[in-house]
Amino acid sequence: MINLRQIEAFRAVMIHKTVTRAAQMLYVSQPAVSRLVADLEYYIGFELFQRQKGRLVPTPEALAFYEEVERSYTGLERITETARDIREFRTGRLFITAMPALSTALLPEVVHRFSQRYPAVSISLQVHSSKRVVEWVSTQRCDVGFVGMSFEDAGVEEQVMIDAPLKLVMLPGHRLAMNATVVVDELAGESFISVGQFLDVRPEIDRIFAQAGIRRDLRLETQLSAVACEMVLAGAGVSLIEPVTAKHYASRGLVARDFEPTIPFRYSALLPAFRSPSRLATEFTREAREALVLQVGI
Repeated sequence: MINLRQIEAFRAVMIHKTVTRAAQMLYVSQPAVSRLVADLEYYIGFELFQRQKGRLVPTPEALAFYEEVERSYTGLERITETARDIREFRTGRLFITAMPALSTALLPEVVHRFSQRYPAVSISLQVHSSKRVVEWVSTQRCDVGFVGMSFEDAGVEEQVMIDAPLKLVMLPGHRLAMNATVVVDELAGESFISVGQFLDVRPEIDRIFAQAGIRRDLRLETQLSAVACEMVLAGAGVSLIEPVTAKHYASRGLVARDFEPTIPFRYSALLPAFRSPSRLATEFTREAREALVLQVGI
């Protein structure tokens, strides 16, 4: 049976014209090359080389056989190059979907750095609610999703990236802005902007205030933490929001303070449960987690 090593020996002799140079190319001895060529001749049933005046001369059959070998090698080299492109992220497509908070305050920078490092990779970032992100990952409409909520879905594999407490955001001139930590009792009568998107933490926020017997002015509500921060910037009140957006808006002039009692918030990466993640998705998820940890400061 013909093997790849025999073909390599034959090709090396055809290219370099001598057994000596072929052996050097393959990093083997001259007898090894001669033996491989002889074995190949035995299996294919015809002579490949004739020795004329001390030189190896390929037979007409060898020339015809070499044409097919080269076509095969061209295909093999193309396959090898494709594998190298995939391994080194020189080709491919990455489809990401994420909750609005991460899509505006964290992931754009991660996507930019990732794209610079792997310029041949096409990247799509779609923004949806956390519930919709879970649906998209579960139905394999994207490669990776990023959410901030608790859920149960058999079609999704969750990778917890970080747990971090909610932050209280306010204007720098607010009466509580000098406090390192704001306690729930200090918000009595405060104009409070509720964020309704985070269905699993909103009831916990309301429970804590109710348990403490603290009444807030609850005339304002929005679905997005970024919109809540814009309202705070406009002077509409204070808000408890997830820490990534709080950190982002701290650079725009808001003050973000710890809140007691602590209300934890979880950021997770989601991958389809019934297929292995691509190397692109795995690498991007790792970089997103590193950026998140750095952003939140834990």
